[in-house]
Amino acid sequence: MINGLRVYDADAHAIMSPAMWHDLPEDFIRRRPRAVRIIDDKDLGRWNTGWLIEGRMEPHVFGPGSHAANTPGIVMEELGTRTNVDKAHGAIPIGCLDLSDPTARLALLDKLGIDVQFLMPSTLYANITEEPAYEAALYRTYNRYMGRQCGAESGRLRWAGLLPMRDTRQACESIAEMQELGAAGAIVYGTVGNRMLSHSSFTPIWDEFARSSLPLCVHMGSSYAALGELCENILDSNMISKALPANLAFVAIVGHGMLDRYPNLKVGFLEFGAEWIFYMAGRLKHYAVLNKRRMPSSKGLLARDVDDYFKSGRIFVAAEADDAMMTQEMELLGEDQILFSSDFPHDEGRGDAMKEILERQDLSETQKRKVLCDNTLRFFNPA
Repeated sequence: MINGLRVYDADAHAIMSPAMWHDLPEDFIRRRPRAVRIIDDKDLGRWNTGWLIEGRMEPHVFGPGSHAANTPGIVMEELGTRTNVDKAHGAIPIGCLDLSDPTARLALLDKLGIDVQFLMPSTLYANITEEPAYEAALYRTYNRYMGRQCGAESGRLRWAGLLPMRDTRQACESIAEMQELGAAGAIVYGTVGNRMLSHSSFTPIWDEFARSSLPLCVHMGSSYAALGELCENILDSNMISKALPANLAFVAIVGHGMLDRYPNLKVGFLEFGAEWIFYMAGRLKHYAVLNKRRMPSSKGLLARDVDDYFKSGRIFVAAEADDAMMTQEMELLGEDQILFSSDFPHDEGRGDAMKEILERQDLSETQKRKVLCDNTLRFFNPA
């Protein structure tokens, strides 16, 4: 709580750690991601460690496929230190970062004034493998780890479970399993390789998901490898390979009729800002009118007016604290649809993000309360 307001953080993270793979099936345990250190590291800075995943090192920050994500040097004592020194938050125990010590994370929440934090996985999971069975094993092992680590912490540590979209049977099973484990939501990345989330092969998964009470979290991540090949550095990655797939998810969910087929579906777009919503809204409106004139049938056209989707109360976006267009985003979507996210412990996260919200002169006290608490509570609808 800060200044008398409860704070619900819609997007924070549990950093990738070897502890998350202890329960991998025997068929996959030898293929688990391995921590490696680069010896010739004079020009790499903190990027001198990485995860060896299916013969490639991730993350790597130079050359094709560059992107930034957590390294094992952050969470492994033998590669880093027992505490990670963060300029915004001070010395942070490893157990706080990877949830191996949930009480350490709770202590940090107390320090920051956060009442409840909703935890998302590392973006490395977005393209960790294209093999359906291996992806499902990694995803479901992660979900079980988070269920164990967060289950006994008085509801203050909530988590979203990874949905293994490449394996229909396991995806459907995981929906039931993550609910049993106490997940607050399910997370997907913007595409499943080169397939949109609306692809017909995923219909059985979405049909099953619609029978659950879980909201859908769309998180930024380099899920479409072809976009990653365009990236030569981490700026490219942030602008292209991580963000654009999530925009494609918006097209799939709104433009391809998923909100129509699944009337109870709620979707939140996390960790790539909120300003993009104006471009997508403008283009969607433009082509909705244009395509009605030039398409021979109604197939492929929006079933309703574009504004109906935006005002439905089912589309949520996480805005950053310094977002200069937050009030305009509220006008487009409604002030009940903007979520607060710290993105802790990623670099984008700032320890004073809540203070920035509270000090904004363009938001009313009611709007500040909605952003910091009410909207996230309503999106996740935690028990």
